[in-house]
Amino acid sequence: MTTPRPRAVVLGSLSLFVVLFVVLALELSASASTPAGTAKASARQQAVPAETRTATPQPEEVEEPATEEPATEYVEPEPEVEYVEPEYEEVPPVVTSSS
Repeated sequence: MTTPRPRAVVLGSLSLFVVLFVVLALELSASASTPAGTAKASARQQAVPAETRTATPQPEEVEEPATEEPATEYVEPEPEVEYVEPEYEEVPPVVTSSS
């Protein structure tokens, strides 16, 4: 087996780094755009002491009027049918004699 060329090793390593960086950036941007991601980000920001935080004005929260959803009644799910294993008759093996 031949040793890989140093230039190929460097190019392969750099391309792997670029691909992993892009994937990480996409994952972080996707998690920041979800409500759970924004809650985590705000929790991290609140965990930082006030001296280290920059004084950025917080946007005023506007409460939307609560929309009443129709109350849904609890419907008990139908019981599932239990699986019953079929019964088999035991048949003795057929023995044939060879001549």
